[in-house]
Amino acid sequence: MATESDRYSIRTDYRENAVQATYDPSGDPRYWDEGRLESAASYQYDVYAAAAGLVRERNLKTLLDVGSGPPVKLRALMPAGLDICLVDQPNTAQHAAELLPGAQFFSANLEGDFPAIGRRFDLVLCADVIEHLVDPDPCLDFMRRHLAPGGLLLLSTPERDSLRGKDCTHSPHPMHVREWSFGEFGRFLASRNLEVLEHRLLPQQRTTPARKAFGRFMAALGRPPQWYSCQLAICRARG
Repeated sequence: MATESDRYSIRTDYRENAVQATYDPSGDPRYWDEGRLESAASYQYDVYAAAAGLVRERNLKTLLDVGSGPPVKLRALMPAGLDICLVDQPNTAQHAAELLPGAQFFSANLEGDFPAIGRRFDLVLCADVIEHLVDPDPCLDFMRRHLAPGGLLLLSTPERDSLRGKDCTHSPHPMHVREWSFGEFGRFLASRNLEVLEHRLLPQQRTTPARKAFGRFMAALGRPPQWYSCQLAICRARG
């Protein structure tokens, strides 16, 4: 009998956290306390830097950030004039308006309650969200529907083997339903009709150029340090 782990291309002995513990339906902006705002500015910094690089290199005009959190990194890294839409839980709305007043914000529960945006985007970004979802497929479908022809989907998620060790079969992080190894995540995306154009590791948090270069060197040797455990996949939709 197939298990949920099989369904998401994860090793069959993996035990998931079966409850989505991330979503806050209150809409209270105080959810984003000082500690969470500091984390929002640091975690996945290099993912957003990679997205900004794509925007500049390809002269992209529109960006949809799904599960954006307060858009601290977007404000710091994206070029002026980019047309940005944000999708996140209701408690982010006030911070989004303050940080990026020119962006359009849509409230959502990414388990399946999605807004009607009515347009498509050159780049869809979803940074370290997918591991929080009991069923990531509705969110993937939502993002795929909002890709412009030839558009790119940029996804990141923790790399389990680097972060937890190769023997890990359960995430100790209560808000992570599941975590993928590098190979598992590539197979999962391919099984969802996505072509992976680029797949690599990055630091989990913002760090110095020298430390980043060390992490990249160790990853090339197949021994990435624990802090260099954010996997980035740049994809496009097949068909």
